[in-house]
Amino acid sequence: MTRHAKGLSARFTTAALASVATFAIVTFASPAANALPLDFSAAGADPAAILDTVNAFRAALGDNNGNLAGSQGAGRREINWDGGGAAAPAAVFGIPMTTFAFRGNVYTTPGTGFEISGQPTPEFGDINAGYPDQFQPFSNTRLFAPLGANVMDVHFTIPGTTDEQALTKGFGVVFTDVDLVATTSIEFFDIFGASLGLVYAEAFDKGLSFLGRIFDDAVVARARITTGNAIFGLDDGFFDSGFVDVVAMDDFIYGEPLLPVPEPALAGLFGVAVIGTLIRRRAKTAA
Repeated sequence: MTRHAKGLSARFTTAALASVATFAIVTFASPAANALPLDFSAAGADPAAILDTVNAFRAALGDNNGNLAGSQGAGRREINWDGGGAAAPAAVFGIPMTTFAFRGNVYTTPGTGFEISGQPTPEFGDINAGYPDQFQPFSNTRLFAPLGANVMDVHFTIPGTTDEQALTKGFGVVFTDVDLVATTSIEFFDIFGASLGLVYAEAFDKGLSFLGRIFDDAVVARARITTGNAIFGLDDGFFDSGFVDVVAMDDFIYGEPLLPVPEPALAGLFGVAVIGTLIRRRAKTAA
């Protein structure tokens, strides 16, 4: 993990101290939080083949809140990478990538950064001349991928902040050119870092795949995306064939990022828990 990624994790840990205790109260007070999640999955040759599933996922989350600042309490957010339109140049971003924090997303990766595809060689032709023949967009023309690794983490924050940790009830991704089964996946984590389950995208060579999961309550603090089994790079003769699968992404769709609210009857317990933690930390520091 890079120094930037470690720093981001530390900021989340500090900012979320109260949220962690509150989340525990909400989770154990509400049996619905432990209900089985609902998965959405589809794959096909073009956008039309997965559109019904994508729209069903959208409808299950609620109305699109766009760029509204702050948590809206319900609904969904979307990121399609298409700002600037088809004429926009390819753009590379560092770690953490906070470009979409205004919609409640901050990204980290063990790799070197991120890229949104664009001109003069769309679909990541600047990285590999063969990629435009492999990848197709779902919405408009631009795609997204981590660089130097095929793994990235989506940290959910209150829209408009970079370190005010939030929870979402669902998250989904459109993938492009998933060739192999059981390689491209999303794993969901709660605010303590415990896994809430891992799901795999369906395969469709040179096509599109959608994968999403919705929980009964907002319990997801982070989503880990694995794109195929190889990183973006120059053609070494096996850049996307046989047992090598390079995958890019298009739209991210997710439930409105929320801060958990404690049950009123347990608010006193929440306060005791936080105060006790702070006292122990101060005593340890003084020692």
